[in-house]
Amino acid sequence: MNLRQIEIFQAVMRTGSITAGAELLNLSQPAVSRQIERLEKVSRIKLFHRVGRGLQPTPEGVAFYEEVKRAFVGLENLRHFADNITNFNTGHLRIASLPALGFGFLPRVITSFSELYPNVEVSLQVRSSGFVRGITSTQEFDLGFLPGPPNDLNHHAEHFAGVDCVCILPAGHPLAAKTEIVPADIAGLPFIRLVKDDVTRQQVDHILENAGFTLKQHIETQFAATVCSFVISGAGVSVLSPFAAADFAGHGLVMRRFRPLVRASYAMVMPVLRPPSAVTRKFIAVLAEARNKALAQFEAI
Repeated sequence: MNLRQIEIFQAVMRTGSITAGAELLNLSQPAVSRQIERLEKVSRIKLFHRVGRGLQPTPEGVAFYEEVKRAFVGLENLRHFADNITNFNTGHLRIASLPALGFGFLPRVITSFSELYPNVEVSLQVRSSGFVRGITSTQEFDLGFLPGPPNDLNHHAEHFAGVDCVCILPAGHPLAAKTEIVPADIAGLPFIRLVKDDVTRQQVDHILENAGFTLKQHIETQFAATVCSFVISGAGVSVLSPFAAADFAGHGLVMRRFRPLVRASYAMVMPVLRPPSAVTRKFIAVLAEARNKALAQFEAI
């Protein structure tokens, strides 16, 4: 027996006749009759008595119909689930990110995505780059965000964004009157540094050393968000990715161009053992729009 025969049998039982069942399914009466006969043959069950020109279900036919109804409830559930997946009404998205993107930028993107697809569950873990690199290699996450460039062969990685870092200052600082900050401007000022293995810090140290300046290291901390908090409190100045600093701008922090260029790059990684889900692909589309908007704003600094 096949699914089409079961659908026709169900239609005849629901409507009470071959004629009504054929109309319901937009089939001819002979086609419906043939399928009922074939179903009886393959199932070896007498489903109907022929009464005049009509049909009357046998007790066996009624019992078979009850089982068909239970089976079709499960089939409808599967169809409903498939529709939900297709229309992004359900699903899960697991994201791991380094702090520079995970503390401000990604929460905003996830909020926009959740407004569009409220039934998709999203999990965001903001951890160190080493943790993110390790957890994404286990295939347990759908997306991971790491410092770039994407050169880790254990991941399916691609370039996500590259930005010019900015000098961040407390609001009202004398240097805030300038549109561009150079090493000579910050030499001797209290400086909030990231940890030694941070790529941005390494670039800043190299630039200042080549220019013959020595920074007055005041405080060292692991996270860019903490650097911003120190700057807002007046503890010093720093140079950071605008992705990390943008959420603090206008809240006691100002961003100014810094030259020579200090570049911050980010990579997006995905599992290598499975393709991205439809939900992941839709999130990436929302993410790309938000990234492009942010990059345009950063270029205007």
